Parts: sequence; structure tokens; C-alpha cells
Amino acid sequence: MNSQQGQDSSTGFFSRLLLWSAFSLLIVAAASGDLWLDEIWSLGFALDSNSVSDIFSRFKHDNNHVLNTLYLYLVAHSDDFMVFRTLSVLSGIASLWLLTWIAGRERRKTEAMLVLIMAGSSYPLLLYFSEARGYALAILMSLIAYIAIQKFHESLSKTAMFMFWLASFIGIMAHATFVMITFGLVISDVFSKKSNARTSEKSRLFSLLPHLPVIAFFAWWYNFYLVDMEIGGGPVFSVSLVLGQVSTYLLGLPDSDSGYMMASIIFLLLLAAGLRRLYLNSQNWLTFAGILAISPLAMLIISRPPFLYFRYFLLIFPFFYLMLAYLVADSWRRRPELRFLLVLLAAAMLIGHWQRNFSLLIHGRGNYSAAISHILSNCREFPVYVGSDHDFRNPTLIEYYSRRSKSHGALQYVMARDWQHTPPEYFIGHSRSPVANPVPLHILAGIGEFELTACWLSAPVSGFNWYVYRRKLKK
Repeated sequence: MNSQQGQDSSTGFFSRLLLWSAFSLLIVAAASGDLWLDEIWSLGFALDSNSVSDIFSRFKHDNNHVLNTLYLYLVAHSDDFMVFRTLSVLSGIASLWLLTWIAGRERRKTEAMLVLIMAGSSYPLLLYFSEARGYALAILMSLIAYIAIQKFHESLSKTAMFMFWLASFIGIMAHATFVMITFGLVISDVFSKKSNARTSEKSRLFSLLPHLPVIAFFAWWYNFYLVDMEIGGGPVFSVSLVLGQVSTYLLGLPDSDSGYMMASIIFLLLLAAGLRRLYLNSQNWLTFAGILAISPLAMLIISRPPFLYFRYFLLIFPFFYLMLAYLVADSWRRRPELRFLLVLLAAAMLIGHWQRNFSLLIHGRGNYSAAISHILSNCREFPVYVGSDHDFRNPTLIEYYSRRSKSHGALQYVMARDWQHTPPEYFIGHSRSPVANPVPLHILAGIGEFELTACWLSAPVSGFNWYVYRRKLKK
């Protein structure tokens, strides 16, 4: 390597390092602000656990991402929200660097920069890299497992095999959707080798051997934890709608019912084109086909989950960005006539993601502590009675932030069934999507009229928009 090549390599490395540092700071910034319902729910499991074993055996719930809850158990009495999210933040920062390392292998510096920009700007990754749940750790383990199994096949290193097992075990316990990564890697190793008919069976069996401990561990984990797991519930989405949501959030396209079909078509076209280019260039296409297409489809067919959300497929997002970075770089070099479309795609993705990113930085996942302070500061008599339009989500948030502000006795939540006996003075309306023009007057039959006094918005997906109403005094 001559001096010019060395200088270019050094410049590229420091450019990526600078960009990675900027995206790392973005993750830290996104981790500020109030905890939302699912994070508080997980923290509740940690606070109610008398020992570590309770986390694994007492709370078999889909919102108990056990390794994240274990971490929360260790830091449960902290007063800093950032501490609760530190495990996810560090996992996210490390994941971004591993993505650039994977893409940068074999001197593919352009792909490394592209995947860093795509993943670093991705709103869903930023959201879950900065949230106290299990997704970020599972993503980090998926990337480590991918790297480790590749190194094992290259060198038959026992250390690489041990790292693959360890990352897989941790990933499965971090979040059960890690099984998609396991299945995708199994597909790649078992079916990617082509040999004559006599050696094919032996070769495929040998390729399966490194995965047997992981498969056995998942079988044990399923019987120990997943089979009896309680599902918290929520809105029911169809497979086609979830595909639209996955495509929309993956590509940064507008989130609307009318746009889901178009987003799905674009996603499927990019997936097909990317896998084709990887196949033609012998770039480990079967691994990406297994992780991005075969595994998610198999998971849907086998598990048939009663509740389906786009975040269940979050672990495949980094691998899609890896494939897309390769497709964009390859098409830019080979097909100059497509460069305008590539620039248009990149611009649409970045604009869409950054609109949501700015919303997350500005509004966070809601501002429930400010709402509680607003209610308490505008009352002269205590306790203050509060009702709402949801008797699980809102009282969970109200109780947590009331206790946190040391005003739990001063503010009491009233269930809808008790309104006639104890009329609420305040009413909280909530929504997952911002209401453009919330009604200025809300009427509760038999209770009275409530005037809108304040509202606090939330970024998309995680968090609630709160609209605070106060009962009008009778003249």
C-alpha cells in the first residue's frame, strides 16, 4: 500500500469515527426525557422483584425483557432516567460501530459510510437504542453473532465459536425475536454449501453442528419462559398492515394508511434487488435472505402471534441497511443512469427519518412529569382527583410520576366506574398520534364539562400525547 492509499484509508477511518461520534451523541440526546409506559412497566418488574430469580421466574410477561429488567433491578433506585437507559444506549453505540466494521471489511469503505449514515439516521433504531427495553441489546448480540460465525467459518477458531454461542444465548434472553437471527444463520450455513451428492449431506450436517447448542438453548428457554409468557395485549394489526409499518419506518416514508402499500412495494423491490446483487457477486446472499425474508415469514407461520407489531422485526433492520448500503454503492458504480433515483431514495429516507428524529429530541416519549406538575400547581385543595380515557395506561404513568415528585397523596386517580361517586377535577385524554386540533371542551356525561388547559406531545411509536382538561365550575 502506497502513502496515498494509506492517507485515504486514514482519512476514511477518521471520517467514519467523527460521524459515529455524532450519531452516538444523538443516541445519548434521545435517551433524555421522561420514561414512557413500557419502560415504567419494566421498571415495575424490577422494583417488585425480591431477588434476581424473580425476574426470570415470577414475571413471565412479554414486557419483561429479562436482561434489561435485570439491569433495571441493579439500578432501580437511581433518580436519573439516563441511568435506566444506559444499557440500551451503550448497546446502540456499539451496534453502529459494528455495522461500519462489517460493511468496511474487504476495503468497502463506501458501504461502511453509507450504512453508518442509514443506521445512524434511522428513527426506529434511534428510538430503541435510547429506550430502556431489550431490543438494543438483542441487536448488538445479533451483530456479534453474525461476525463470530463468519470468523469461525474462516478460521475454525474456538474463541469465535464460543463468542457466537455466548452472543446467541444473551440475544435470546434479551428478546425472543432473536430467533429470527438464529434461524437465518442456520439457513445460510446449511444450504449455502454446494457439493456433489455424496458429500452434500455430510457437509450440511457439519455446518449445522455449531448451531446445535443455540437451538438447544432456545428450546430450553421456550419451555422455561416463553411457553407460559403472558401477553400484555394492545391493538391488533394485520400482517399486511405490519408489513406496511415495517417498510414505512425502515425507509423513513410517511406513516399513513394510504402510504403503507407503496412503502411495502418499495421495500420488497429493494429487498429483491439487493439479494440479487449479493447473489450475483457471491456476497453471502443466503445469510441476508434467511434473516430478511425466510426467518420473518417462518416466525409468522409457526408462532402466529395474537398481537403483532412492527418492532418485533426490529432486529432485521440493521441487516437490511447493510444490504441496502451494498446495493446503493454497487448500483452507483455500475449503473450511472440510476444515480438520480438513488439520490432521490436517499433524500426521501433521510428527510423522513430526521423529521421523526427531531420530534423525538423535542418531545421525547411524552412529558408526563410536566403534566403532573401543571395539575398540582394549579390546585388549591388536595387531594386532586384525576380521571382519563384509559384506566391502565394513564394511571400507571400518573402513579409513577406522582411518587417521583413526592406528591402521590396529593393526586389520586379515579377509575371510570367511580366517577359518579368521586367526580374528577381533571381529565386526561391520550393518543398515540398527535391530534391536530384537540377539542377545547370535553363532556363527561353526568359529571360536567372539562376545558382544555394544556397539552404535551410525544414522538411517534413510543409514548403518548396528553391533553389535560379541567372541570368547569358551575355558575
